[in-house]
Amino acid sequence: MDPLEKLLSVVHDVKSPLLAIRRLSERLLEDSDSLSEDVRRRLELIHESAAEASTSLEECNISSTLSAGASADHPYEPVDVAQIAEEIVGSFRAHAECKSQTLRVDADDRADCRVLGDPLQLREAMNNLVSNALKFSPSGSTVEVTVRRSKDTVRFSVTDSGPGLSEREQDRLFEPLCNVGPDPTDGEGSTGLGLYIARRIVEEHEGTVEVESEKGSGSTFRFTLPAASSPASPAPHADRSGSEWSSPSSVPVLP
Repeated sequence: MDPLEKLLSVVHDVKSPLLAIRRLSERLLEDSDSLSEDVRRRLELIHESAAEASTSLEECNISSTLSAGASADHPYEPVDVAQIAEEIVGSFRAHAECKSQTLRVDADDRADCRVLGDPLQLREAMNNLVSNALKFSPSGSTVEVTVRRSKDTVRFSVTDSGPGLSEREQDRLFEPLCNVGPDPTDGEGSTGLGLYIARRIVEEHEGTVEVESEKGSGSTFRFTLPAASSPASPAPHADRSGSEWSSPSSVPVLP
């Protein structure tokens, strides 16, 4: 594993525990009347430190992911979309519980849901869609992740029961640094890059991204990729070193 892959792997593995620490400390601070001043201040420091670390990791992750497509020169490998979906849902359990949300996954374990690709990049694309759904869905709502194999393609979908999006908002969703629609429902931060990164990753893997939404009726984000056994799947030893992956303007890229 090269340094970039190690960095992306560490960032992914640490983000979810940090989010859990933030949420749990917030929950404890809600009962601050029963806490001593010293304990309350210690919890505040834990929460502030976790928030700062999360911001740093997010910036690092954005920079690494945006530069990965232009510099990575590794062969694609079989990636089990259903397995990654299960892992991502598990990593977001604490976040969903803190918002009293129901997060579930429905993957057909009888079907071959493998695609050829970069596992770290595909995980990041899926992670961004799930995170986005939880972030903009209200307390008590349900977010469902679905993975299906259909002939020569594998489809990953995330459906929420949030406020939905207008047609005009949908047209701009995948633009970089574009925050459209309602604000996050629990004060979460939003870089405006999650959906942009997801789209670029999926397109690099010769897939498509789409959204179905109606104002007041929730949204479904999905991407479709060629199945690993499909004639249209990306070449397993494709040289992606010359692929175009330009960073959006005004986005700071770490050295």
